[in-house]
Amino acid sequence: MNFNVKNNFLTQVFRRIRLNFLKVYYARGSAKEIALGAAIGAFWGVFPTFGLSTILSLIMYKMIRFNLPVAISAAFISNPITSPFFLVISYQLGAILTNTEVKFKPENWIENFSQIGYILIIGSTIISSITAILVYVLVLYGIKQKRKKEIIQ
Repeated sequence: MNFNVKNNFLTQVFRRIRLNFLKVYYARGSAKEIALGAAIGAFWGVFPTFGLSTILSLIMYKMIRFNLPVAISAAFISNPITSPFFLVISYQLGAILTNTEVKFKPENWIENFSQIGYILIIGSTIISSITAILVYVLVLYGIKQKRKKEIIQ
């Protein structure tokens, strides 16, 4: 029984990833708007906003023109499977850059909350930015290739 619950969870996660990929693939708008939407969504998805990525994307949408549905879909780059990975990598990078010895452990979280938060913000900003740039380039390339094939056919 436990195996089925785990299998159903993974099936749902992969189904959501596929659905979000299809939303990006079939999105309307210029290639740059779609790629920018995907990059912004990916940035907020990786950054530890803990569920606020949609709201933050909406706020940015008021300032910058991009494809909002794609941004919301791309925010799901962070999910229960990838979130721990992004948090650990972000913290490790932040610890290296701030030259700190504070370990990311549940026992010391409350004692060192401000320092751990600062380290996490530094690392997350860099990891989120790199992810956003990679997503922008890949989506822009993918959309241009897709549209080029559609013109040829």
